[in-house]
Amino acid sequence: MHASATKTITIQYVAMFKDQADRSMEKIETEIKTCSELYEYLQEKYKFAIPLSQIRVAINHEFCPMTQLLKEQDLVIFIPPVCGG
Repeated sequence: MHASATKTITIQYVAMFKDQADRSMEKIETEIKTCSELYEYLQEKYKFAIPLSQIRVAINHEFCPMTQLLKEQDLVIFIPPVCGG
């Protein structure tokens, strides 16, 4: 058995997440495996009000499912719902 893989990922905050986290970018070392787990962790940490079901996620500038596995050096951006006109 090997130990859980710790990886360094970068999170870029946009829109209301940037305001609530009070930062535009952050690097974390984590054993979190998926985007949904990462969002739940950040939601707890920064008290994000938006439910996971309303968020989109991009890894390395490509939209992907919340079940996407995170890899070393990924750039993750959670995108809140936007109002269209």
